[in-house]
Amino acid sequence: MSGETVPYHLRQNKHVDRQLFIELLSHASRVKPVKDALYISFGGVYFEDFKAIHQVFGTERLLSIEKEGWIVRRQEHNKPYGCIKCSQLTSGELVNNIGAIRQRFGKRQLICWLDFSDASKRRTQLEEISVLAKNAREFDVLRITMNANPANLLPLVPNETTEARDQRRFEKLRDDFSDMIPRVIELVDATKKGFPRFVQDMIKHQIQTSLSSRPDLFFQPLGSYSYSDSEHTMVTVTGTFLKVERVNDYIARTRIGDFEFAGLGWELRHINVPILSQREKLTLDQKFGNRKTSAQVAKSLKFQVNKKPQESEEMLKSYFRFHRYYPHFHRIQ
Repeated sequence: MSGETVPYHLRQNKHVDRQLFIELLSHASRVKPVKDALYISFGGVYFEDFKAIHQVFGTERLLSIEKEGWIVRRQEHNKPYGCIKCSQLTSGELVNNIGAIRQRFGKRQLICWLDFSDASKRRTQLEEISVLAKNAREFDVLRITMNANPANLLPLVPNETTEARDQRRFEKLRDDFSDMIPRVIELVDATKKGFPRFVQDMIKHQIQTSLSSRPDLFFQPLGSYSYSDSEHTMVTVTGTFLKVERVNDYIARTRIGDFEFAGLGWELRHINVPILSQREKLTLDQKFGNRKTSAQVAKSLKFQVNKKPQESEEMLKSYFRFHRYYPHFHRIQ
């Protein structure tokens, strides 16, 4: 995850996705307090998720992993709280030693975010998800981010038609991942619109297959989202491991079903909010709740948030849907 060129904290769609994760955890915390859990993720240089987890829940057992030693040393300088432990580990080393790591922190509930960005290692990433699922315990929370940009499947061919490109990608999917998904792979799966769902289905199948030898344990999805902050589309899946007989009780006690953006049935929601100036944001916020549709709001504005009118309208619709989670940036003097 450390290879990103866009600063983690300046990506508006990822920010919304991260805030939705915090909302999901706030519901989960009603049954198993997040404050008492061990939280593990790729902290990067900015530790944005660690800040949120600590500020909202007071969690003090925080482990950041990173494979590059020079970045770990930079992390030690940048970490916002002394309770964050920075370790030089790959995701593979993490999942293969998760029992010992859990033991080190007192056998606690685990909240683990595997934030994968390398599109060339999807199969390895799915295998790592499987290892973690096989070692999961009741109430553990697993969050996965994977690249869902179909352009990464094959290099571009000059002057290639869209139809020919999608056909090549479709054949690549069928050759490489037919054993990683329990359904027939279709042409739409290789397109920008369909590939995020395909990636989610692979994650779902991998986790469910991993639990086939543990019939008492069930992976309950809590929320799934897709978003793009550059040319890359990402998919995130968050869920928890529960005893089969306690699933209904968990849903009732956490009231997760009351959260409008939850996804208890593997619903995949797309986040596509625009980059807005402060004045534009204030203008849109003033129009929220006035019973006008996104199309009506778009016509009333003196500006578009995208060059294409239809895309601009779709981004406005997404903004109104997720406006409570939109990031605020202010100059500090």
